[in-house]
Amino acid sequence: MARKSTPERDALIAEVIKQMYRELNDQLPEQPGTLDQIEDTAGKIGRKLSQEVQKRLVQQHNKAPRPPKIDCTCGVCARYKGRQKRTLVTAHGLLTFARACYYCRNCHLTRVPVDTALGLDGSTTTTQVRLWVALLAGKLPFAEAASTLEMLTRVSLSAPSVERLSIAIGTALRAQQNQTAHQHQNNRLPEPEGVHPKRLYIGMDGVFVPLRDPWKKDKSAGKLACRWGECKSGVVYETYQDASGKDTGVRANHYLSTMEKVETFGPLMGALAHSLGHHTAKEVVVIGDGAPWIWQIAAKQFTGALQIVDFFHAMEHLAKVAEARFGKSTPETKSWLSERADELKTNQLRKVLDDLRAWRPSSIAKKQLRKSTYAYFYTNAERMRYQTFLEKGYHIGSGVVEATCKRVVAQRLDQAGMHWRQESAEAIVALRSAQLSTFPTDLRPYCAMPA
Repeated sequence: MARKSTPERDALIAEVIKQMYRELNDQLPEQPGTLDQIEDTAGKIGRKLSQEVQKRLVQQHNKAPRPPKIDCTCGVCARYKGRQKRTLVTAHGLLTFARACYYCRNCHLTRVPVDTALGLDGSTTTTQVRLWVALLAGKLPFAEAASTLEMLTRVSLSAPSVERLSIAIGTALRAQQNQTAHQHQNNRLPEPEGVHPKRLYIGMDGVFVPLRDPWKKDKSAGKLACRWGECKSGVVYETYQDASGKDTGVRANHYLSTMEKVETFGPLMGALAHSLGHHTAKEVVVIGDGAPWIWQIAAKQFTGALQIVDFFHAMEHLAKVAEARFGKSTPETKSWLSERADELKTNQLRKVLDDLRAWRPSSIAKKQLRKSTYAYFYTNAERMRYQTFLEKGYHIGSGVVEATCKRVVAQRLDQAGMHWRQESAEAIVALRSAQLSTFPTDLRPYCAMPA
């Protein structure tokens, strides 16, 4: 349907057409050239035209009559004090324009009607540019994100600007997730519509990342002091099933990582699982490496869920015992581990415990190893019914969880020479979790900057 014609709109279209004619006349070659040359020429003309249309549409806001005063939100009039220029980094390049500013003596604030009409916030970038920044900085180091942004979009931002913007967006996303988790804990979160998974897996683990204490490059805050901090990571996922009902490949992953403590991580995982149908799922399975905090979260957030200790972590505990008893990579070690694995997979955990109890280590360190290993298997006995789990088609390995730690956290935060402020690390893992999930979160609502 054709839009209604007005003199102002017709004049704008005429001016744009003139500008486009000039650009085509200047840029079009006499001969078409190669496709690469044609593509480059078309891109230059398109960018120039986009900048022109953007500039002229913004200028239309300044054509309205300028009153000497305007109403302020405090109830008193704000008076005109002059025109000020503002420059923004947009998806089409730099945009500079002058706008009328008004000052209120009552609330001591400057009012800019054009900024309000354009929906501008306090940033020097537009929402689209900030969205690009968030998508790139979540996956690349800040300097690489800046250079990639310029290469792909011709938008130029410094690495510190990319860092500042992406951290602000990630922080806003995490704040919303914390609010949602609080609502879930207080039973104020509605059930998701049309979500009824058959079997929902919930995996949790921790991975360490390099953090730093408060520090400045000029060393005015003292020497650089680095340490390791644990990033707790979780994944809620569904699987495909073969004809026999055995779970096979992963159909959909939904990630969550945080540098915060268990008290924060647990509710966040609860809210994520809630959004994916935890309360309506026919079966919920929690997989972990046996760390007590995992089962504490499971008991509180996923009451009634089946709990499984990752089989390969269980075997790692036994491998330490085998090495202490028979030496590293000896035939006796391999044979002993094979026998214990068969016993675990045939629900004969009692034999494993009996064998551990029968061992008579000679050193204090080995005695402590036997004690801790025995306690690990004894405490997790119900979570190690591997024959039963396999017969029902369940996953008994935490490979999906391990991959979560590597993909979401380590691949971005634990690279050579990196060390993070905890707040920055928290923002980036929030962005990566949202982006790398099978169904990525729309980050645009979190790209608004304070006025």
